[in-house]
This record gives sequence, C-alpha cells and structure tokens, in this order.
Amino acid sequence: MTPLSKDAGLRTGANRRSTMSGFITKTAAGIAAAATLIGGLAIGASSAQAATTTSYDRTLGNAQFEAARTQNGLAKEMNYGSILHAWMWSFNTMKEHMAEIADAGYTSIQTSPISVIKGPMQGKKFTENWYYVYQPAGTSIGNSVVGSEDDLKAMTAEAHKYGIRVIVDAVINHFSSDWNAIESSWKNTSLFHTKSEGGCGDNGTAINYGNRWQVTHCHLLGLWDLNTENQEVGNRMQGFLKQAVADGVDGFRYDAAKHIELPDEFGTHSPYFDTILDNGAQYQYGEVLQGDAGLNVAAYPALFEKYSSNGGGNTASNYGGALRSALNSKNLNAGNLNSLQGQGVQDDQLVTWVESHDTYANGDRQSTGMTDWQIRMGWGVIGARKGGAPLFFNRPVGSGGANAQFAEQSQLGDAGDNEWKSPEVKWVNKFRNAMEGNAEYLRNCQAENCLMIERYKSDGSNANDGVVVVNMDGDKNLAGLDTTLDNGTYTDQVNGGTITVANKKITAGSVKSGKVSVFVNIGTAPTPDPDPTPDPDPTPDSTTTVYYPSTKFGADSTYLHWRFADGGTWTTAPGVKMTAACSGYVSYAIENPDGRPIEFVFTNGSGQWDNKNGVSGQNYTANGASVVVTDNSGNYGTTAPCTV
Repeated sequence: MTPLSKDAGLRTGANRRSTMSGFITKTAAGIAAAATLIGGLAIGASSAQAATTTSYDRTLGNAQFEAARTQNGLAKEMNYGSILHAWMWSFNTMKEHMAEIADAGYTSIQTSPISVIKGPMQGKKFTENWYYVYQPAGTSIGNSVVGSEDDLKAMTAEAHKYGIRVIVDAVINHFSSDWNAIESSWKNTSLFHTKSEGGCGDNGTAINYGNRWQVTHCHLLGLWDLNTENQEVGNRMQGFLKQAVADGVDGFRYDAAKHIELPDEFGTHSPYFDTILDNGAQYQYGEVLQGDAGLNVAAYPALFEKYSSNGGGNTASNYGGALRSALNSKNLNAGNLNSLQGQGVQDDQLVTWVESHDTYANGDRQSTGMTDWQIRMGWGVIGARKGGAPLFFNRPVGSGGANAQFAEQSQLGDAGDNEWKSPEVKWVNKFRNAMEGNAEYLRNCQAENCLMIERYKSDGSNANDGVVVVNMDGDKNLAGLDTTLDNGTYTDQVNGGTITVANKKITAGSVKSGKVSVFVNIGTAPTPDPDPTPDPDPTPDSTTTVYYPSTKFGADSTYLHWRFADGGTWTTAPGVKMTAACSGYVSYAIENPDGRPIEFVFTNGSGQWDNKNGVSGQNYTANGASVVVTDNSGNYGTTAPCTV
C-alpha cells in the first residue's frame, strides 16, 4: 500500500516529509561484550522461502485491529506514529502495560533484540551487562532478558487487541565475540568474514569510518562479523525475520545497518538486503548514523521502503544532536530546528529522537545528563512535527540526569521510569495522531526559548487544527502572534487554559514558563468561530485518481511517475507507490484543485517501465477526476472501477 503520509502531503499542499558512530570504550572484557551501536540477529530457518504471513494483513488489513486502532486514536502509518522504545522490558512486562501504552498514544512498541544470547553474565543488573542482548549467539528466538518465543507471541497478540504494532530490534550484522557461545548450527567460519579481510588493525577496534570496506567487513569490537555476501547467511537471517513476523512482529529496526554493504556497493552484488528484507514486515528502518565520509545515507531507506508496505527509514542522528544542543542552551530557534537534516533522506523516512539507547547508555554518555524536564521539552518538538517517526527512549528507574547512569532501582526485564506516559508526552502523542496528514509551520513565540509547532488543514474548522507550544523560560502572552490555525478557541489539554484565533492571528491566550502546552480540541467540543467570515481562498477538495491493473507489476510493486503536463516537476524516480484497490487495480490520488492535466508513466520500481505504446520516452497524458489505464495505447477510461 502507499503510506498515508505520502498522500497527506499532496492533500495539504505541503512538502512531503522531505556523526559518526560513538563506540563504547571498555576493558578487554567489556569490549568482548559491548556492541550496541552495531548489531547482528540470528535465524532458525536455513533457506529462503516465500512469505506466508504479512503484518499488513494482520493489522491494517484486519477489521478488528482497525477498529481497536481507531478507538484508541492511534496513527495509521508506522512511519509517522510515535514509537515507545520499551528498552530492556520483557515481553510480559510489555503485555502487562499494553492498555497504558495505548492510552499514552503510541502507534508502535520497539523491543530489545529477541535472539538467543550469551548471558547476561551479571544477572539482571544494568551496569556493564545490558549490552549482551546486542550480541546474538544465533537465530533462535528468546533470551533471558525479553523472554521466550511463546511470550513474544502472547505480547504481540495483546498489542494487536489495542491497535498497537510491534517493532523488533534486529541485530543482523554480527554475533557474539565468544565462538564457544555461538549456536552449533552457525559454527562454520565461511558464514563470517575473516578476522583479517577488513584490513583494519586490532581486530576491528581501529576502523577508519571513511573507508567503507572496513566499516562493512571488520569485526566490530571483536564481534564475529557475518559474511553478508554469502547467500546462505541471507537465507538463514530471512528465515529468522519471517519467523518473527509469523509470531506477530510488524516491523524491524536494524542495528548497525551501515555496517552492512549496499547490494552493489563494491562491484560484486551482495544479496543480503534484498534477501532478508522480503520478510512480510510492514515497516523497516535502520541504524544508519550520519557523518561518515562515503556513506550513501539515502540508499538505505530506499531499500527498506521498497520491501515494506508502511514505509521505511533511517535514524535521524544529526537532528537528535541539534535538538539536544538547542535544549541545553534553551535556544529553540525555528530556523535552526526546521530541517530534520536527512542528508537526502525524505522526512517521512526518518526516525527522530531526543535520545536513543546509544546516546544514553554508552560510555560517552551523550544524553545521560539530560533531565526529565529537558526530555519532555524535546518531545514537545519532535512529537509535534509532521516529519519523522518519533521514538521515546524509556530510561531505567531513577537513572540519568543528576542521578547515576544506572541507579539499579530496576533490573533488566522491568519497565523503566514513568516519563513515557507523563501528561506532556501523552498529549503530544495524541496531538500527533490527530494531526496525521496535516501541514506544519514552526515559529518562535516572543523569544527563541519558546517554539510553536502548528499543524493545520486550512479548511475553516478548528476541530482538526492545533499547536504545541514548547516554552523553556518565562511566561509568554501569545496575543498578537500570526498563526496558520483556523478561527476558534483551542484548549490546552495539559495545563488548562485556551487560545483564541481570528483571521490568522492569536487574539488571546498565554503559556507558562517551563511548560509544554498542547492546544487542540481532542475530546473537547470545538468552539464556534468568533468571526464567521470565511477564510480567504479556501482550497478546493479536488483530486485526479489514476487506476492501473495490479496484474502488470503487482499490487505492492507498482509506481506512478508523474508531473502536471502544463509545466510541473516530475516526481523522483521511480515515483509514488500505488495503493492496492479492488477489482484487480492499484490506484493513486493526486491533489489537483485546479483540474490540471497530468503526464505520467508506470514502473515496477526495479527498472521495468510501461510507456505509451511501449516506446521509451512516450508518456501518457490525461485529465479529469478518474483516469483508468488498461493498456498502453494511450486511451483511458473515466469511470472509477472501484472505491479505494
């Protein structure tokens, strides 16, 4: 299916959501164990097979799931909705908290790695012990931190009852450094890169991150590096991922993804990603930390999205760093924070965060000292934005800020502190879900320590607009500020109070110092327009929907490459993904309020094109509300064959 987020940008007229790894320095024993920025999962099956279970059919394609998701007000698209990183929670702990997770507005839960591991070696304490889950010993599902495979099945079933989806952190780059701990079925050195072929010294601890061969072939921190060019390795890993999907998993986060070569990066084709990503998951994204010379950042989400029905992406590590810096200085300059800094990656292909488990838990402690208040302020920014899928990292109980990195007040398997469900975080999530598909506008409010993130449709109704105000210092009177919001009164769901809007100005309302305010009419009856004069130049709701036979390229692999024929800009090849429709068609709706003619071609996204008359360079042209293409003659019907 075409992710809703792709269509939403067209409907609103808004643009579509357009550092080097920090590794842990540890003692020899710690190095043998420490790999979190990188990772490698494991597999149970030994050969690739056609997917028999898909996450989409079980969730968005299932009426019961959709009813639960809608009832809980959760976002439709995984590449848009908030993610709770239930870091080091067990499956049973997640299951026990599922109702609260739904109430807090999370579209997805992200687990810790689920494959068999060595240890942990110090029981359930965190310090110098948590990172064993990022060192798989094979590809069997279940370990002493997260629980058994049966526990996973029970947890995912419970999540789906609430309309929540599950993302598993998959370590697919490496295994444990302890050869004796690795599952016997994997004890074949041909399944791993040799210790010398990477060409980096000291068994992988001296990688040159400007040298892609070393990044993708060295034994990172001494961990056994999987031979990802080997088809058998790909087949086994695909089997592991397919089993996880069959157990109820909906998506994957790929640890250390940039340490795995792209399919044709080195001249000889590597089948790994094309093999493992075809697993039935709905959403897949990779840890591709930005900043390395020679790293093709944008190529990874293109691969992940190609094989996912609900999008795919990369980690937005640059934006996380910029946001933490802004929070530390209380300088939320709208111009500085507007771009998500994707480096060629679309905004809807990014996973954003204030902090991740790496910035918090690693030895460099990039974000460990941040206070809970700062985290809430930062969540107000990333959670309200149109772009990115924001991930909330759950810290262990009593840890971080002025306290110890690991206070050991909770243990591996337990839920962390309660910040993930604080009123500010919860209402920002609910705001985000309600604003799915809306445009955004960022502006400062009276000073650069106050930022407004407005989300709007400009349709004359204040029922579907809103604004989050992150005010780090000093009470602010908002009266007199420009706004994109429609006329009416908006209620602050966190702190109480209202703002009133008339003729694109805030006429009354204020925010308190050090607060996140969420002005939106969720669960509050929208108030009448104080000035009933219609908004100027309302945007007509007019579209051109293109239909095409799904039998040509497949219901999940047909793309429309198009532009307005009277001088528009072409979409980026291969174009926009078309959505499966009824009666054997796929379709795509183009926002076209002025009824302009369109020029277009079709493709499968992998080099096969359908041009008019089968001649390269000859494109189709059409206009009207419905364009039904059944052959390449250039003729088309105007009666929609089905309702999408």
